[in-house]
Amino acid sequence: MATSPTIPENPGAITASWLQQAFKSGGNPNLPAIQDVALEEIGAGVGLVGRIFRCNLTYRGPEPHGPQSVIVKLSSPHRETVEIARTLRLYQREYAFYTTLAPEIPLRSPQLFYGNFDDASHRFVLLLEDLRSLTTADQIEGASATQARTAVRAVAEMHGRYWNRVDQPPVSGFHSSSTPERHSLVQAVYQSSLPTVLERFGYLFPDSLRRLAEEFGSSMVGYLTAVAAGPMTFTHGDFRLDNMFFGRGSGEFAAVDWQVSGIASGLSDVAYFMSSSVSTAVRRQIERDVLTEYHGIVHASGVHDFTLEECWRSYRQNMLGCFRTPIIAGGQLDFTSDRSRQLADVFLQRTLTAIGDLNAKEFLPTRS
Repeated sequence: MATSPTIPENPGAITASWLQQAFKSGGNPNLPAIQDVALEEIGAGVGLVGRIFRCNLTYRGPEPHGPQSVIVKLSSPHRETVEIARTLRLYQREYAFYTTLAPEIPLRSPQLFYGNFDDASHRFVLLLEDLRSLTTADQIEGASATQARTAVRAVAEMHGRYWNRVDQPPVSGFHSSSTPERHSLVQAVYQSSLPTVLERFGYLFPDSLRRLAEEFGSSMVGYLTAVAAGPMTFTHGDFRLDNMFFGRGSGEFAAVDWQVSGIASGLSDVAYFMSSSVSTAVRRQIERDVLTEYHGIVHASGVHDFTLEECWRSYRQNMLGCFRTPIIAGGQLDFTSDRSRQLADVFLQRTLTAIGDLNAKEFLPTRS
């Protein structure tokens, strides 16, 4: 039986020997001998809760049959970020996704070659397929109409598979967004983050949306309870353009970064994507058509008790909840690079505009 390699504490520990052992432990004992590995960090400066490295491999022998490159994902070197990840179970969730659910879902994700998670330290490692043969898009620029439709079609297939069928393993073992404890935790983190966001990005908030952001924080538990009363499915949770890969052929698509995957409203993925990753102009142009197609795919999967009108209402309701991610991230993460600051600006501006466009304030719980 292969011995599991240790979880690397830093990129210097990702050696040819470590990779060979990881491949063997993960069920690839016949991989050619790795002679050397060259690391390059990718995704730096975009608010990642961890570090990602592309490992370019050199093999011994003239005709190697192993991958030319792989991806290694590690936990963050920053203690504060690791504590956020521990509180929200981010690394644990992604490890669980790749080891239990990824092989069966209809939405493509990178193949897992090896994974390990240590509960005591909350450190983890994932050795993944490199999707460099696919293309990416710039979240700041935003998805094209074609890319947006491709992404929503793909996530609709996944949502339809598990729609109101989340009580069976392996999905039942995943984090649920519908627990009272979760609601209170998210509310507390949101409310502690909002003052910092208003200080950093206050120029993006019209007075009406500043007030709405504050009111949403104080009434979040009631809002989340109302959302949880609707249909539940398995969701990606961070369904935005920086986590997507597109093929050159029609419809080819893959998603990465499953750290916040779990049980939630399916329309939360759609609202989050449309508000964060599609320019306001494109969103306004395709929004209705995209939701109609999403509903059709979910309906075709056997969900016949969810009308198009209910789908649109759930989308608008979940759009109000899109306050959470940019405000929590904007208040908790460090935006030291120009890229991360620009991304936060665009993300928040699009979200605020979408919340206003869809009159999502309607779904703010009334105070008794």
